[in-house]
Amino acid sequence: MKLTGSNFNWPLVGNKRVTEYLTKSVANKNIAGVYIFYGPDHLGKATVAYYFAQILLCEKNATQINAPCGDCRPCLKFRSRHERRGGAETEGEEAAEGIAHGDFHLLEKENDKKNISIEQAREFIRELNMSSFLNSYKVGIVKDAHLLSIEAASALLKTLEEPKERAVIILIASDIDSLPATIVSRSQILKFNPVGVDVIYDYLVDNFQAPRSAAKNFSRLSLGRPALAVKFLKNKNFFDRYLKKADIFLNFAIGSVNLKATESLLEKKSSGQESVSSARETIEIWRGITRDLILLDYNHGNLIQNHLLEEKLNKAKGAFSLRNLLNLAEILQRADIYLRANVNP
Repeated sequence: MKLTGSNFNWPLVGNKRVTEYLTKSVANKNIAGVYIFYGPDHLGKATVAYYFAQILLCEKNATQINAPCGDCRPCLKFRSRHERRGGAETEGEEAAEGIAHGDFHLLEKENDKKNISIEQAREFIRELNMSSFLNSYKVGIVKDAHLLSIEAASALLKTLEEPKERAVIILIASDIDSLPATIVSRSQILKFNPVGVDVIYDYLVDNFQAPRSAAKNFSRLSLGRPALAVKFLKNKNFFDRYLKKADIFLNFAIGSVNLKATESLLEKKSSGQESVSSARETIEIWRGITRDLILLDYNHGNLIQNHLLEEKLNKAKGAFSLRNLLNLAEILQRADIYLRANVNP
């Protein structure tokens, strides 16, 4: 689905305020040197960053005629990657990966590393400081900018203090408070907010021909994150893993404990950051179920996230007092904080 804003067809569901601002910035040739796109995962932050970069690098951008045109050399490089991935608007936070363009640079954490290193940051800065290959902008995207090491952030800050003309850096983060205040103060900040359930429902039905029952369930399950709703719809293994982790929690509550299933929560083959990711995924699911049980305790079943598990939730709610649930919610939140601080999963 592409939502039109002026001359640009932004590949984004919701958050029109963000795309309208960027559209006006391009039209008025008022491009900032540094942007921060922040908000929960699966809202399309990287997708918009990727598309914004394509607009800036398009050869037609100077004339403001239907940029990105899709036919010039820079656009063809972007389009080739877009078609291989099956469309950026369905890829959520993965949209900016794998683009082969001399004036586009991506900085992200290496596999199984805790942070983005200073060596990576220095190479990123070096590339941005080089002359443009096609006499255009130089655009750099920092994915998961909250994972910049202290040294990497300091190196990047020096570049922000002395910005190069026609160089644009876009930092993508889930939480702006995790970024150094010195970087935030020098950036144009754009917040991405969760999208309404009805908007995601229509998006799934209109653009993916989702059955209405599936669209209803996944629009609620995604908690306002369109790309996550699409992932639930299109990736059966991902959805099945969600149900498995939810079942483990609910089976404990109703006294049907399966220790073998519990052992599978952290896959034996995974290690390092993969284990952290798996553990955080489990905690997020369990926090959602805990929140649903609290809502049911207050007779607000119409607001629950896991509508498709409502029958099991009603069976499980008797196993917890409201005080138990509030304590559990606090414990799970604390566990997520520990994982962010690199405690062993």
